[in-house]
Amino acid sequence: MAAPRNPALELINEEFPVDLQQLVAPALRRAYSAAKRAIEIVEFLDTPSGHLQKGDLILKSAEFEFSKLIKPGTLPGFDAAWEDYTLPTGKHLVMRTRRARFTINQVPSISSKPRYATFRANFGASNTAYLFPEMNEEAKREDERRHLVLLHG
Repeated sequence: MAAPRNPALELINEEFPVDLQQLVAPALRRAYSAAKRAIEIVEFLDTPSGHLQKGDLILKSAEFEFSKLIKPGTLPGFDAAWEDYTLPTGKHLVMRTRRARFTINQVPSISSKPRYATFRANFGASNTAYLFPEMNEEAKREDERRHLVLLHG
């Protein structure tokens, strides 16, 4: 009997090989450390409300760490793009490979799902067509990319 396949794991290992996955933990440790240092250094962050915003600092720091890995080619095959949130309140990092889109999300525990974000829902397959064929070809290529969420916390 053939061993069962896990297409999701196969995609992850193809698009983000194990030797590159080993870069994740150190990058996240640097991000958490940078957020902690920022709170210690910036006076107005060392307040009760500032401490509540620590997750936002970790998010920004984690995105920065991953963009630093992509720029010099330490994560080969990855392209970084800063894309708008659904509402124009900021941008988030989307890392693209040939067959996947990666985003980063912090969760409170290993059993938690990522919080709802409209941009993630928008990464679902489109069911509309554009007026021009070349736009449809690009949309089809993007729809074929699977969305993978890198969770931490």
